[in-house]
Amino acid sequence: MKKAFIYIFVLLFACTSACTDDVLDRIDKNPNNPTSVPDNMLLTSIITTTTFSVSGTDLAWYSSVFVEHTTGVHGQLEQGDKRTGINATIGNNVWNTLYAGVLADIEVLIKQADEKGNFHYSGIAKVMKAYNLGIATDLWGRIPYSEALKGSDNRAPQYDNQQDIYTALQTILDEAIADLAKTSTATPTGDDMIYGGDVARWTKTAWALKARFHNRLSKVDPTGSANSALQAVANAYANAGESCIFNSFTTASTGEHPWYQELNDRSHHAVSQTFGDLLTGLNDPRLALFVADIPAGGKAYAPNGSAQNDQSALLYSRASSNVLSATSPLQLVTFDEMKFIEAEAQLRLGNQAAANTAYQEAVTASMTRQGVAAADITTYLAQAVVSPANVTQNEIMTQKYISFWLFQPIEAYNDYRRTGIPTLTNSVGPAPRRFPYPTSELSNNAGNVPTTTVNAGVWWDDQTED
Repeated sequence: MKKAFIYIFVLLFACTSACTDDVLDRIDKNPNNPTSVPDNMLLTSIITTTTFSVSGTDLAWYSSVFVEHTTGVHGQLEQGDKRTGINATIGNNVWNTLYAGVLADIEVLIKQADEKGNFHYSGIAKVMKAYNLGIATDLWGRIPYSEALKGSDNRAPQYDNQQDIYTALQTILDEAIADLAKTSTATPTGDDMIYGGDVARWTKTAWALKARFHNRLSKVDPTGSANSALQAVANAYANAGESCIFNSFTTASTGEHPWYQELNDRSHHAVSQTFGDLLTGLNDPRLALFVADIPAGGKAYAPNGSAQNDQSALLYSRASSNVLSATSPLQLVTFDEMKFIEAEAQLRLGNQAAANTAYQEAVTASMTRQGVAAADITTYLAQAVVSPANVTQNEIMTQKYISFWLFQPIEAYNDYRRTGIPTLTNSVGPAPRRFPYPTSELSNNAGNVPTTTVNAGVWWDDQTED
């Protein structure tokens, strides 16, 4: 007993004298359940989640049906096309991904990167923050922002006005540009799955997003938005090679393009009658590139609002393998979008010659990116129906709409609500003017959710908040 007592005493003495707080902290941590994540891992997660879950799934799929790039021919997308299933569930998954996932991760990355002087990481994170917040407010209108992402400190954040969020978007991007210009303790490499740590290109993407958000306000301030958009475009991409495009999908089942997974797992989309007829009427060479034949032969388009159920893909054409594969690129912001914005802004300012030039460059860039041969582009642009002597908003927005097919329907939907171009043909009724607020918010934050309907425009659409 005496020896045992001496042993315990010595052990306790050793622990109290040798086990510092740092040692005890290490002992108390589970290495398989880390409480912090390195900047490089956070950045990869933010980029992949944004590309796959925010830009590539539910919001994009419904936007595609609403703007008639595609027609829903099975399940929830068929209901959305026929206006019978547009309810609080359609954006629930992505809302949760935004607020509990990617935006929360972005806040963590910004905070810890700033603390360590990893300003290039925080700058890229702020570009991605603006991109994700922009999608959220464009589709829902008022959203939680100033009180959001505080965890248990505020489980019922108030909703900010979209006008205030649009001001914040420009501030976030200004901060991103400033961070990217600083000397940084660390710079991303392979963890940046878009640019491989090319800070100059991230800076140009920040300017490109500024141009996009300025131009979105064309109905709010036609002249001011045009001037601001042109200033931003001048600092954005100089060529197509600088575009922000995710090109890291794989053939592994967990790494495939989300539209490719949707085609093979669900097949809820067919090429819409609106889109097929538009390209046919323009003698557009992209029709042959974009659209697959049906098994019986030839191309067949799904009428918007009245298509038969066709999950088996026997009745209506789908996207061709020229466009859609497991590893197809997914565009976030492109050089050709900047040229279309330039054309539209110049036209609003009455600068017809500059609008004509930017329009020609935009169509050439978009068709080149989409795989059209140079000779076919020349022939296409020679048509008066495509390139009149003086281009109008109709030509600009029509060609921009085609350029966004298949993977940027959210932007096409935003442009349609802003301009009313192209003419849509859904036999049941017009597209919603916004997405319904999700189930999770109606259940957990009902006191702050704005009272509105899907037929009410967002602020930049009709200049009212709800």
